Amino acid sequence: MGLPKLSFRQRVLPVLAILFGAPVSAEFLQAYLPATGDAPEMLLSLLILAPLYGGAALLIREVAVRWGLGWTGVLLLAAAFGVAMPGLVDLSLFVEHNDDIAYWDELRQGTLVHGLGVAAFPAMSWVAGHVLMSVGAPLAVFHVLAPRHRGRPLLGPVGIVLIGLLSALVALLIRSDTDRQYHPGLASTLVVIAIVVTLGAVAMTRVGRPVKTGDRAPAPTWALVLIGAVGMFSFDVLPPIWVGVAVLALLLVTAAALVRWWSKATAWSGRQIGALTAGALVSRTLIGFLAPVPEGVSLAAKLSQNALMLAAVLGLAWLLLRGNKLPTVDSEPTESGDRAEDATAIG
Repeated sequence: MGLPKLSFRQRVLPVLAILFGAPVSAEFLQAYLPATGDAPEMLLSLLILAPLYGGAALLIREVAVRWGLGWTGVLLLAAAFGVAMPGLVDLSLFVEHNDDIAYWDELRQGTLVHGLGVAAFPAMSWVAGHVLMSVGAPLAVFHVLAPRHRGRPLLGPVGIVLIGLLSALVALLIRSDTDRQYHPGLASTLVVIAIVVTLGAVAMTRVGRPVKTGDRAPAPTWALVLIGAVGMFSFDVLPPIWVGVAVLALLLVTAAALVRWWSKATAWSGRQIGALTAGALVSRTLIGFLAPVPEGVSLAAKLSQNALMLAAVLGLAWLLLRGNKLPTVDSEPTESGDRAEDATAIG
């Protein structure tokens, strides 16, 4: 049984923070969108993307808290969302040409599997990007900075239905807009659905439960910041060719195995999760300075947004690195009845 739910007033700000923090983390840090530098258009984009990205993060967290999942379960559910986005919603997995992105053809052609009509590199990078930045980062920030909410639901039945309906509505609107350019075949759609369902099902098994944490000293904070930063930097600068696919796969598998091993062998706190997240967020924001200037956007507007995002992220990183100084609450019990460390139980 989880911890009791807090009052509606105590949950409003956390819900809004995740709802709007997710699209900012996923789409705005790199300043690559056509709306870059245009405040009204950016706000409109945020309002449209919030129910989709933030709604997914909120619903994934709600499932994790109510079913007693750990971070592995959360990231598996995030992967299901990451596959659904390009495969079922914006259909970028199958779109052959995109006039809004000048380097679209270059992104696809290097690893295009002609029989499937899918390019391996962008498919992997999009899914991993959603896992890490659309869901993982905002929930990690919330976990560290809002310890009183750990293990507690944020949404009631009405909230779950409302967020679900808004997310579905935005997803349908985006898909209908893309459908005008490309209609994926039934077989392709069924394969994507099967992958999404499989990832979701695995998340709900013992694999997705919190791990039992060891009592050795945690990894040094500086090492985790460096791992988060170097890992995200490497992820963002890999070339869209088969060598890039191999290196990206190696990076993701190594990072997942290393973090899970550390979680089992050492004691973690919010500071460790905050360190990994801070490194990744700062690196992703710095890489944004190197992103191409979107068509129709001035260099000054792009750099202004880059600078604004960097200042905000550096402030957030400072707060995350103080994670061990924040008060905590008891974490969720593991399946075996043992108490899991804060780092292994989602909240």
